[in-house]
Amino acid sequence: MDAREFPDPPTEDPNGPRRWVKPQVSLAGAADPSTTTVIRRPSSRRHTVRGRAVTGQEATAAGFGAAGATAPDAGADGPDSPFGESDGGWKPSGSRRAAAAADGATAPGGPDGPEGPDGPDGLGGRRIGGARRRRPGSRRRWPLVVGGVAVLLIACGAVLAYQVMKVKSDLASTSNDLTAVQDAATSGDIPTAKARLSRVIDSAHAARSHSAGPVWWAASYIPFAGPNLRTSRQLVLSLADLADGPLTDMVSVSDTISPDSLIKDSTIDVPTLVKDRPTLLRAAAGVATVDKRMQSLPSAHLVGPVATARTQAVTKIAKLDKLLSGMADALTVGPEMLGANGTRTYFLAFQNNAEIKSTGGLIGVYGILTADHGKITLVHTGSNDELKNFKKPVVDFGPEYNANYGSLFPGSLWSNGNSSPNFPYAGQTWATMYERQTGTHIDGVIGVDPEMLADLVRATGPITLSDGTKVDGDSVAKLVEVDAYADFHDSTTNSDERTARKDFLKEVADTAFHTALSSDVKPKPLVTELNTAAKGGHLQIWTPIASEMTILRKGGLTGEMYQGTAPYASVVLNNVSGAKLEYYLQRNVSYTLGPCSAGRRPGQIQIGLTNLAPPGLPRFVWQRIDAPPGSYPQGQDVLQLSVYLTNGAKLVNVMVNGKAVDFTRGTELGHPRIMMWVFPTPGQPLTVTVNTDEPATSAKPIVPAQPMARPQQTEIKAAACG
Repeated sequence: MDAREFPDPPTEDPNGPRRWVKPQVSLAGAADPSTTTVIRRPSSRRHTVRGRAVTGQEATAAGFGAAGATAPDAGADGPDSPFGESDGGWKPSGSRRAAAAADGATAPGGPDGPEGPDGPDGLGGRRIGGARRRRPGSRRRWPLVVGGVAVLLIACGAVLAYQVMKVKSDLASTSNDLTAVQDAATSGDIPTAKARLSRVIDSAHAARSHSAGPVWWAASYIPFAGPNLRTSRQLVLSLADLADGPLTDMVSVSDTISPDSLIKDSTIDVPTLVKDRPTLLRAAAGVATVDKRMQSLPSAHLVGPVATARTQAVTKIAKLDKLLSGMADALTVGPEMLGANGTRTYFLAFQNNAEIKSTGGLIGVYGILTADHGKITLVHTGSNDELKNFKKPVVDFGPEYNANYGSLFPGSLWSNGNSSPNFPYAGQTWATMYERQTGTHIDGVIGVDPEMLADLVRATGPITLSDGTKVDGDSVAKLVEVDAYADFHDSTTNSDERTARKDFLKEVADTAFHTALSSDVKPKPLVTELNTAAKGGHLQIWTPIASEMTILRKGGLTGEMYQGTAPYASVVLNNVSGAKLEYYLQRNVSYTLGPCSAGRRPGQIQIGLTNLAPPGLPRFVWQRIDAPPGSYPQGQDVLQLSVYLTNGAKLVNVMVNGKAVDFTRGTELGHPRIMMWVFPTPGQPLTVTVNTDEPATSAKPIVPAQPMARPQQTEIKAAACG
């Protein structure tokens, strides 16, 4: 069939999909007007260019016939394969290789000539036969690009490595100087504090600068490296903020509010406290903010140096936060409690642990303390003989309190006013009793015991009594709780001996307090020892002002019973025999919590009581008022034992030395309470076991320790829950 007899394909719509068009065959310059037109199937790699048939003239221009070669005809594919895949070296028009084959030169116009990208056919750079045409030199440019990228990455890596090393060094310097600033400021070494603060600021700013820039920013989004770089950056920013604000504020007032500067001639400089209070409160708030930010920094997937830097920073700033928070609390209520707005009067209760009561011991001696614009004065001390009982209760704490302690007449008898372990009950009771008896208004009650006196004497150094006896901090408790009864025993109920003993106890307390309030005492050891006494429950304070109680509560000074839902086991003893044997009582408390199941868990409280009273004690020490001598073993004690359980706990059973016993039930301030009588006897250890069914909770167990001459030994074992 003649090529001109092929059916004409439809014309191509320039705005529609590409379709076959009738080729425009030019006869001018053709070797043969009847040149055969070759049509390739679209799927062939050698299909015609843009759907056009390849003419003999184009074949010649492509390199066929220019050197005597003929253009391939229909027979090239064979009669049995009219659309064969063999190209025999043929390339479509516009191929650089084909044009170069004609005469060894490029087509007219060069790469961008008539057949190039801007040529009339617009074929340059398009896919022809399924392949993209490459420009000369494109392969030569790839190594340059790859090499350039490699050089850039190496340079960025070097910059990042330098930054990391500098930040590591800056953080180490900042951490060391931060501790030095805190120690110097709290010790009153202000020049050193200021010098080290300057170094902290310089190091923190340097670290902030070294952890900035595009390289650090870009690298912070790289997997694995990113979290470490972001955490390091946040550490740096937090330390810089700390140095610029809170630390600067703290150091600026450290020289005026340090104990050595504040206390002069037994007077606390209240006006300075009031003046510097806003600055220190601002510093405390700033540190608290930084501490919270530090605590929130991620700790997972950090490399060793970053994890170490984070841990050190979090630990040190948490310590600083605790210090400044305590100072801020003291400044919040301290000036007013010290009489900034007028004289405050406090009742001072000396509780003797030898005859134990819930908050510490029996009041044997009391005092009246005044605070007037920072001047603290012990204006009076007296024995409990001066305190008169009442026929009717002077306070009413409600049915629950009366059900628990009504039989002891705590609202009428001075000696039983502290039957509940909740010290605010005792404080309010004693304040009301004293006001009713003397007409003197009481602004608060301070409870202390021989262990607190011991801490006081450790701070002041040995005290000297009127007879020349020197008493140090390690001997004062034994002197009050043991030796006084041996030296002033009254086996025949000699009232003179009894009075002499009470006068002696009063002198010890009076001398210890007056020495502590003198101008010769260094304030810092005094503050340290008072803090120790407070932690052991040997210093407790109550005031009727709610805002002051809130701050005192944060410092653990209120002696309040915990009110909450955490696992709780509190053991409280009350002497009901009048003997003075609790100096020899050793108490161990073990609290065990089992695994959680269906919202509950088993619990067990085990109390061990050992009476270590030796033979040969004065009769006044071991004699009981509840039974005649000879009806009980000498040295046997009689105690009311109360156990306070977790809020929502159910009692399973109670045993003493493995045997069931009688007990009474009650509640107090949200806690189930059981009470029984126990009789610790020398040489006969006693074990009380309380088994419970408790609510499941992941909260940390709480086991308070009642103030005693011998500190309670506590063990807590809790299975993981929730």
